Amino acid sequence: MNCKQIEEQLIDFIDHNLNQEEHKKFEEHLKDCSSCSKALHEFQQVFDIIGKDIGEQPNASMKLNFDQMLEKEKAIQNDPKVVSLKNNSKSSWKIALQIAATVVLIISAYFYGKHQNNKSFSEEIAVLEKENNKMKQTMTISLIENESASKRLQAVNYAEEFEKPGNDILKALIDKMSYDDHINVRLAAAEALVKFSDSEMVRKALINALEKERDPSMQIELIQILVSIQEKRAIPSMEKLLQKEETPDYVKDQVVVGLPSLI
Repeated sequence: MNCKQIEEQLIDFIDHNLNQEEHKKFEEHLKDCSSCSKALHEFQQVFDIIGKDIGEQPNASMKLNFDQMLEKEKAIQNDPKVVSLKNNSKSSWKIALQIAATVVLIISAYFYGKHQNNKSFSEEIAVLEKENNKMKQTMTISLIENESASKRLQAVNYAEEFEKPGNDILKALIDKMSYDDHINVRLAAAEALVKFSDSEMVRKALINALEKERDPSMQIELIQILVSIQEKRAIPSMEKLLQKEETPDYVKDQVVVGLPSLI
């Protein structure tokens, strides 16, 4: 068996379509021929790649090109004007397998290129996501300064959705919590800041807000938040609330309930 015959039977060998005698001759040739062994190895790698990427699908244009190629091949086979040089069933299977091999190579090249470019593609996506996140934060900060309280409240809710907000977002939320003239916006801003309580800037802002706050509903909200994040530095501020005569009893009750867990 020579190299040309081996080349013609590579797919048959991989698909176990050779008879016992042909299979034996094929293997004997491979032992002495590094070139054919390499060709076989490359073909097997192609099939392995396709097997691993079975969950991915080539794009529609590739499928269309394949369908057109298949129809063209059928037309050629059915055309009475075309004289077949090898008019037997094995030859028909050979043609089909050759077509399949071509498609395999096209698809494998597609996936290989996709794999090779994956790192670069991921880096580009990361850059785009970073820019998109930056734009979202800028728009949120702009919206948080809107004259409409409902718009500011909406912006606060948007800000809470950021996984890693920049300092500008945190400062905007702190500002709304401390100074907004609408109590619902202030409450919402305080609640949003809980998510970012791993930030030292946020923790200090929550403590400062409790020291200056005069609205009972905000005082209760801040007490609950500081207890939930176990901020022990808030203990002096809570004790001051207990000592002030103007502090409503229900606010003092909240301090009495939460303070022991911080001490």
